[in-house]
Amino acid sequence: MADSGPMLGHVSLEVIPRSDGRDLIESQSIYLRESGGLPHRARTRTVVRENNEGQALSIESTSTMGRFRTRTRARISGARVEVERETPSGQTRETIILPDNVRFDDGDGLVQNWTPEALTRLEFLNFDSDTMAVERIVIEAQGAPNEAGRFSALRWRYDGGQLRGVARLVLEHGRVVEVAQPMFGETFRTRLSDRATAQRAHPPYQVIPNMAQRSPYRISAEARRGHLRFRYEFREGVGFPLPQTGEQRVRVENGSATLDICEGCGPGLGADGATLADASRSTAWLQSDHPRLRAMAAAIREYDVSDARKMELLLERAIPYLEAADFNGHYSALDTLDRRAGDCTEAAVLLAALGRAAGIPTRVASGVSYSRESYHGVSNAFIPHSWTLAYVDGAWRSFDLSLREFDSAHIALTIGDGDPSSIAAAGQLASLLRLDSIAEVRRRDD
Repeated sequence: MADSGPMLGHVSLEVIPRSDGRDLIESQSIYLRESGGLPHRARTRTVVRENNEGQALSIESTSTMGRFRTRTRARISGARVEVERETPSGQTRETIILPDNVRFDDGDGLVQNWTPEALTRLEFLNFDSDTMAVERIVIEAQGAPNEAGRFSALRWRYDGGQLRGVARLVLEHGRVVEVAQPMFGETFRTRLSDRATAQRAHPPYQVIPNMAQRSPYRISAEARRGHLRFRYEFREGVGFPLPQTGEQRVRVENGSATLDICEGCGPGLGADGATLADASRSTAWLQSDHPRLRAMAAAIREYDVSDARKMELLLERAIPYLEAADFNGHYSALDTLDRRAGDCTEAAVLLAALGRAAGIPTRVASGVSYSRESYHGVSNAFIPHSWTLAYVDGAWRSFDLSLREFDSAHIALTIGDGDPSSIAAAGQLASLLRLDSIAEVRRRDD
């Protein structure tokens, strides 16, 4: 449930013994509604099969959002994981090579025997069953246990060197009894409960109105077309690096971050061969090698125009595939073509995939953007948002299919490949920042 009061849903864990091991079955149900839409339930069921030694053999996860259903299977064999994702638009497969000593239990086995007085910090690699990827987790105790054996800890999740999430845990006698997860301006708590309490009826949770962050100032359209400077304070002393794009320059010092945003303000992402090659590959979310996406981009790819102009033409080409606004769930580029609906995340993913299909390296930026007008009943606020970065004509530049144009009130918090983890991470990192000031920067002759 949210700290502001509303309940979102429930999650349960069932352990089924087998003669050769056991199945761990986690079921989750979230009840949501957006302005003007019907309420719906997002359901996920994940089954982890273990052998008698507690080693994970396979993971199968099924998610249902309305009539849209996805299934992901992972088969673990030695140092390899074969992952197969299936949606109504088709299947994708990938092989993940596991590092040594990777865990599959989120560290539960370590926490059961953890004595924070002797060891204040746990650090390990974990294969996350939600993202089907390896992450690095750090858990730090925040003091010694009390008389009841209860203490709190901070859990940090990293994708390589990039912070992807922070949560506050409450532990008691080797069990996690509460998880507090920040998300934009809200904190969501998962607590141990009995079945009747967890499954009691409750109204649907409205995501965008509750996650919008009010701006202390109104920002004019003229100012958004110029140079804006944002100063953020890191909450609770939790600092982390912020991305620099072609428009966003970042300076971090003394527990604060200053962001200058304007056309050409930032250094951009890397432009070396390895970085551009990685930003050009087809992925499970950006299926740029699929015949449908390649066909959509084929003609534009051959035009004798600049790459920036090609991205503008691809943006126009993609508009009809987002004819219906849908704020529920997150879908790949190929799924978006089939559904012909989505929000800013689907727009960013689709345009990024089309860019790659046209031979243009792309990434997906996630963070917040400013809305002066009313949006889902909220105005003068920073709203969760995603857009596309493209390497065009020798530089990285932002393109926004959802809003049709990019301005200086877009604040990037994560850069990814349209995967749910990098997009969700932006919401968590936003909760660790407090906006201190906004300034319009002008030259003296202006």
